[in-house]
Amino acid sequence: MKPTKRTMEFEQVKTDDFLAGSIEEVQYDQEHTFGKGGKFEKVAPATRLKFKLDGYSFPHYSRWLTFSYHEKSVLLNKYLIPLVEGAKADFDFEMDLLTGMRIKTLWVEKNGYQNIETIRPEKNKLLSETQF
Repeated sequence: MKPTKRTMEFEQVKTDDFLAGSIEEVQYDQEHTFGKGGKFEKVAPATRLKFKLDGYSFPHYSRWLTFSYHEKSVLLNKYLIPLVEGAKADFDFEMDLLTGMRIKTLWVEKNGYQNIETIRPEKNKLLSETQF
């Protein structure tokens, strides 16, 4: 006898329009393993955002990002600059302030995975010194 094959089902999101929602949680992994094609690359602190999208049952996530605010980081350029007023390389910012922020997201599908292409605040950018 063989066990039944496991199937993973994911809730797909619309990819042709902005979806409203909120940042439900900021998650951290101090020793995340980043790799490419199954090949080990590096272990480094990482972060990702957990989203609650309006009209969807399950949470959706950004990919794991190197936890760094350097000038070429994806975290800074793709997420913080669009969401936080005055965001710039190596600025002093507490990521947990993003929790609860209302956002609009645009998703793309590539190689069977859905990822965020664009993220914007629903109304105003977050002031880096205060909570919205």
